[in-house]
Amino acid sequence: MATAIHSAAAPVVFPRDTETGQLFAANFDHRPFEFRHALNTMDLFQMPALLKLAERCMKKRQHKSHYESGEPVVNGYFGSKPADMTLVQALERIGESRNWIILKRIHEEPEYRAALELFISELSELTGADLRRRYCDPILTIFITSPNRITPYHLDGEANFLAQVQGTKSVFLYNAHDPKILTQEEMERYWTGNLLAPRWHDELLEGHWRYELSPGVGVFNPATFPHWVKNNDNVSVSVSINFKRVRNDAIGAYRANYFARKIGLHPTVPGQRPGADRLKNLTFGKLYEGAYAARTALRSRFGI
Repeated sequence: MATAIHSAAAPVVFPRDTETGQLFAANFDHRPFEFRHALNTMDLFQMPALLKLAERCMKKRQHKSHYESGEPVVNGYFGSKPADMTLVQALERIGESRNWIILKRIHEEPEYRAALELFISELSELTGADLRRRYCDPILTIFITSPNRITPYHLDGEANFLAQVQGTKSVFLYNAHDPKILTQEEMERYWTGNLLAPRWHDELLEGHWRYELSPGVGVFNPATFPHWVKNNDNVSVSVSINFKRVRNDAIGAYRANYFARKIGLHPTVPGQRPGADRLKNLTFGKLYEGAYAARTALRSRFGI
């Protein structure tokens, strides 16, 4: 029977045994690994609650939830938003369509915020990292996917715990530190706004790592590790718990390197000279962040 987050005794979501603790502590933020969890036993992530959540998301634009239809391929683009279907309708038809739904930033709803706080506490204990201080903007997102649908090859800028709640699917992961997978130029373009910069390579179909997810099983995906997902012949529900580092000098260095390369320079690869990365981030990196934030605010206010 599913467990509600408001029960008298808070549920234990992640195993607390020594082996699990060693797994999380050794690999978090560095390497992919499979883990066990109990999110699939929580009422908040079952379909009746998700339908109610989708209705609330439709009324609150700040959730920025997304839904689309189509049959994308691994090396292609995502689908498109159907003009004749609402978010709730897309979810109601999830078993008979080719829909992909993302309920974003759901922790802005009080009961999901309580769940996220529980997850952060347990993951901090398991990883040995104070996630509330060393990481920022923790995000709780739900992915709901129609049978046999593919999520195309891409990468994310945040560390991600992906926990399977319903259905089964395959996750294919690639090593971001392998120059045959990601070049410096691709990383520079990604961190300056080109989310499609990572290029697909046909010989990498099976990935460096392949994980078969089922309810109660999850996979940790380090930031910027490319991946794609193939859903099996079932409706899939997954919960994503994302974290960003408070300090990440590499991002500012990639952005500085992008523009340095445009004027003919050959910048140092991030990670080779930490002091130079720090300087790039404190100067150009912060300038870039400020300009991006100002542009975003203008677009939001004036629609430009």
